[in-house]
Amino acid sequence: MTSIESLYKESLVWDAHAGIFSAVDADLEFVTDWTDAGVDYVSINIGFDVIDWTESMAVLSAYRSKLGAMSDKLSMVRSIDDIARAKRAGKLAITFDIEGINALNNDIGMVSVYYDLGVRQMLFAYNLNNAGSSGCHDIDHGLSAFGSSIVKEMNRVGMTIDLSHVGQQSTLDIIELSEQPVVFTHSNPRVLWDHERNIWDTQIKACAEKGGVIGVNGMGIFLGENDVKSETFANHICYIADLVGPEHVGFGLDWKPRMKSAPDLGAILRSRPDYWPAGQQYDTPNLKIVSPVQLPDVLSILHSRGWNDDDLKGFLGENMLRVAQQVWV
Repeated sequence: MTSIESLYKESLVWDAHAGIFSAVDADLEFVTDWTDAGVDYVSINIGFDVIDWTESMAVLSAYRSKLGAMSDKLSMVRSIDDIARAKRAGKLAITFDIEGINALNNDIGMVSVYYDLGVRQMLFAYNLNNAGSSGCHDIDHGLSAFGSSIVKEMNRVGMTIDLSHVGQQSTLDIIELSEQPVVFTHSNPRVLWDHERNIWDTQIKACAEKGGVIGVNGMGIFLGENDVKSETFANHICYIADLVGPEHVGFGLDWKPRMKSAPDLGAILRSRPDYWPAGQQYDTPNLKIVSPVQLPDVLSILHSRGWNDDDLKGFLGENMLRVAQQVWV
């Protein structure tokens, strides 16, 4: 067994989803907090169903400009090989993601436009129903005809399908239709914590059978009672691994770096309470999130439970990398 410290340093560490709220004026100076914590790759959200598609485009433009000015510290990724190059250079590899197909403005052609601008994954519905599928906090009608066309276009373009925030039947419809593996970038097992944002065993198994990966979410309200202990996080990881194998688990912490300025999330939640319904802990004071600095401690816990080096490297990033290698073009 390699020491945890050495294994962590040598491995590709892939955070499948950042929790930065998508806003043109968001302070991105501290994305390098991921690098300081030993993370090599992170996907940053540029839009979600709550905002208009034009704002998503404006955010993407602003982020590309701000991050492009930090090329000494990070690399905006276009290909799989860019990730390895960034790690060798000690830079943080970054791609973008979208949470919900409202950002397409009902135009299937927008999938390739976003892909060309660095978006490498998109989920279908953010909590509530949209034109493509159903959200996890809504009545689940399954995948629509338009949603089916988006699945096929994402497969064609090479964009990873993300099923976090999506309703159960919709996720199963999408998994069945997709010709490529899919992921849940930041979703936890509902058997361990009964939150509507978490996913059932049927979804976990279907994702794994397609060759996909489930990324464990670090938000305390999806782990337990605002519980971000490394042991609790490890419990969710191990549940998935025991159910479908360690080759199908990763992480998407939903973590937010320290920022000089950030949008007022409380005001945003109050403006559209339908997206974050009452009784689902979204109003929890001092909501906590597992930090990437906890990852070595998580590895130690997993090792104590019998995980070997290959299992640990898979969880850290190789499992998510495997999907990207199959999907991205």
